[in-house]
Parts: sequence; structure tokens; C-alpha cells
Amino acid sequence: MTFRFVPADPAHPKETSVPTPRPISPWWALALAPAALGIGWVAGGMPGPRSSEPSVSIGAASPAAEPAAGPVGRTGSRAPVVYSEWTTYDDAVRQSHDTGKPVLLDFNAEWCGPCQALRHEVFENEAAGTTVKAAVIPVSLVDRVREQGENPAALEALQRRFDVQAFPTLVVLSPASGRFVRRVGYPGDAEALRWITETAAELR
Repeated sequence: MTFRFVPADPAHPKETSVPTPRPISPWWALALAPAALGIGWVAGGMPGPRSSEPSVSIGAASPAAEPAAGPVGRTGSRAPVVYSEWTTYDDAVRQSHDTGKPVLLDFNAEWCGPCQALRHEVFENEAAGTTVKAAVIPVSLVDRVREQGENPAALEALQRRFDVQAFPTLVVLSPASGRFVRRVGYPGDAEALRWITETAAELR
């Protein structure tokens, strides 16, 4: 496209050439269409193409993966730990049927040194004693043969039933099933506590 300029002449009016417009080629419209479409998507806030990757839904962890803190009730809450006090044999059996907890029978004697160590270091120790009371229903069965010459008939029957030949003898018993585990002697506070709690868990 060219322009022709003629200097001004007073005798002749100013003459300027005007370019002749050319028709727009249809190929330009096709070339500009993608650019216009892109501007329209951005300006109009149109959604872009969706990703082909599938969405992943992460659910809650399985309740089975959580460590159990106690039996689960109907409402889904954990049952509180029941601490059992020292009691008689007959009452311990009754409590065991009600709660499912095993019974611990501690056959001992006043003159027995290991029996006193067991009582002082485990049963009367605050932390260890609390653990024992959470695991079992404890019963102390004191032999009186040396002091009184004989034992009450009920105690003699229990000693025969569990074959008590020395002191201390510990028996963890499940009255519901009749199963029991016996251990003779005092192995030390840590081992005694471990044995009581693990044996109780096996018999529940």
C-alpha cells in the first residue's frame, strides 16, 4: 500500500491519494479463532479441561488398627477398668462369674520369707498392686498349721485341690471354665507381676 504526495500549489488544490481498502481474507479469521477462544476462556472464567486422573478418596482408619483399651460396649465406648480388692475365696468366685475376671489365689504363711517379700514388693506396692487388682480378683490364703496346728477345712480342701506343697504358691483360676495355672516360689517383683498379668489375660 503506497501514498503519493504532491507539493502544494496555489493554482491547484491539494491532492492526496487515499489507499483503497482490501477485502479481509477468510484465512485470517480461521487463524485468529483459537486466540480469540483462549481469551474468551480466560476472561469469562470458563472451566478448563478436566484431568484424566481418577480422584482418590481417603477414608478413616479401621477401628481394628487401634489398640484396644478394654471391652467395647453397645455405645462404642471402652468399658472402664475394674479394680478388685482382696477378698474371700467364695466372694472372689462370685465376682469372677459377674465380671469374667480370673481369681488369684496366694497360698502363703506368716513365717515364709519369700511370701512376705512377695506381699511387700508386689501386692503392697502402689503401682504393682494396682496392676494386680486390675488383672485379677486377689485372695490371700494363709496357712496356720505351724501357728495353730491345723487349717480350717475349707483351706485344707483348697490346698489339696491345687496341690500346694510349698509357699508361696500362686494360682490364677478361671471359675467359669475351671482352668487354672499354678506357680511355686517368688521369682522377684517384675517376673511375678508379668506372670500374673499374662496368665490372667490367657484365662479370660
